[in-house]
Amino acid sequence: MNIVRRLATSLPALVLAVSASVAPTAQAAPPQPQPGFGIEVGNALLCLNQLNSKYFFDYLSAAFGPPYKTEGGAYWFKATNITLWGMQATDFLVNDSSSQADFIGAYFKTTPVKLTDAIKDALGIRFTPEDDSAYPMRQSQAGSKVVYNDTNAKMYCAKSKYLVPGPDQP
Repeated sequence: MNIVRRLATSLPALVLAVSASVAPTAQAAPPQPQPGFGIEVGNALLCLNQLNSKYFFDYLSAAFGPPYKTEGGAYWFKATNITLWGMQATDFLVNDSSSQADFIGAYFKTTPVKLTDAIKDALGIRFTPEDDSAYPMRQSQAGSKVVYNDTNAKMYCAKSKYLVPGPDQP
């Protein structure tokens, strides 16, 4: 009788423990960008902030999780449901240690013309085509560039890691 009483009191705990071990675990929600993401990353893409690859690697990792690939001197982060200046971004990049420049970049699901028009409408920052070709690179006064990537846009800000002294400096 004593054994039956002990089983009756411990059975609910045993059932709960067994069900927890066989129940499927819920997928963790992917990280979400912080509220200031558009300002922080947007200003860096516009060359309005200092570039620090370690800082932006950590920032993008916190926003999107680990990079999905390392290619072309950059860590690549997949973006979902991210818009900057009303345009959908698909990927963000930040340089790795093999690159000769510090840079941050983004790919957008729109043309360079529509992206630069959206930036101009939102912030008043203009991008000037570098030439009159069919697919010119566009550059802002601060040095940000928007180029074609097939029919979509790639935007980046890059600064050399190596300071070159001017002719009047020793």
